[in-house]
Amino acid sequence: MQVYARMSEVLGITDDNHVLETFMTKIVTNLKYWGRCEPVISRTLQFLNDLSVGYILLKKLVKIDAVKFMLKNHTSEHFPFLGISDSYSLSDFRCRTTFYTALTRLLMVDLGEDEDEFENFMLPLTVTFETVLQIFNNNFKQEDVKRMLIGLARDLRGIAFALNTKTSYTMLFDWMYPTYLPILQRAVERWYREPACTTPILKLMAELMQNRSQRLNFDVSSPNGILLFREASKMVCTYGNQILSLGSLSKDQIYPMKLKGISICYSALKSALCGNYVSFGVFKLYGDNHFDNVLQAFVKMLLSLSHSDLLQYRKLSQSYYPLLECLTQDHMSFITNLEPPVLLYVLTSISEGLTTL
Repeated sequence: MQVYARMSEVLGITDDNHVLETFMTKIVTNLKYWGRCEPVISRTLQFLNDLSVGYILLKKLVKIDAVKFMLKNHTSEHFPFLGISDSYSLSDFRCRTTFYTALTRLLMVDLGEDEDEFENFMLPLTVTFETVLQIFNNNFKQEDVKRMLIGLARDLRGIAFALNTKTSYTMLFDWMYPTYLPILQRAVERWYREPACTTPILKLMAELMQNRSQRLNFDVSSPNGILLFREASKMVCTYGNQILSLGSLSKDQIYPMKLKGISICYSALKSALCGNYVSFGVFKLYGDNHFDNVLQAFVKMLLSLSHSDLLQYRKLSQSYYPLLECLTQDHMSFITNLEPPVLLYVLTSISEGLTTL
């Protein structure tokens, strides 16, 4: 109330809608003209994100011209922080996830089942992916491609986080598969030594595997759950095999170069195994080895870790133990068929984990 009173006194604003219009106009101005100032962009986007949480507020926001402008013009031409210029550090790209989370919430208010509207919203990302695909095939400007893919992964993670209905999530999945997910796979395979690139892509895959609000409970006749798991399996296996080829790493390198990626893979795998949207018996029935492959990748990555790593790095332990719990609950045949040294490693990890409580 004190804020409203002050705004009324200084700016002559007297009602809620006028306040929201003022907020959104200032947000758009900051995003357009302060793109090179990370603190301003970060705080502005956090404010936008806070405004986008409540449904009643969202209904009011989507009627504002500044919001309509953002929904139709989310490109680097209008918002420089969405660009790939070398003047932006890769860490600055993180704010893009917040931007697209808020923007997608605004889109969702009136989206319904309008696939054309969704396609129009995704058009800037479509153009970027097509550019990446063309450059990939011609094998030049690889640094530009890398920065584009990092930006895309962060953008898509924000979009995926905001899509909490089956209909909207399906639109995103149909947009990504089968054309664009393989591009992310190629990026992980090519730049596995660069966590600045692999981490955003792995986090995107982990977000896509989250069955939040039952959004992944596809229709009985839909193969999407299996197709999604197969793509996740490929990515985890690719990353796991590549990362194990790095050999020994120094103490300051081991977490960013290896353990962080493994922890994200474990989180994604746990979400898939416990999400209740994949019938894993189908893989064996049709001779599909993606399920077996990803479990073997889990074992290989696990054996490359020391028990002290599991206990010392909190995010790693927080992804490993829930995954292990899921495996023991629903896939006990896999656990019982482990080689004795592997089973001993698992039991020791449980024992040492309990000891540290």
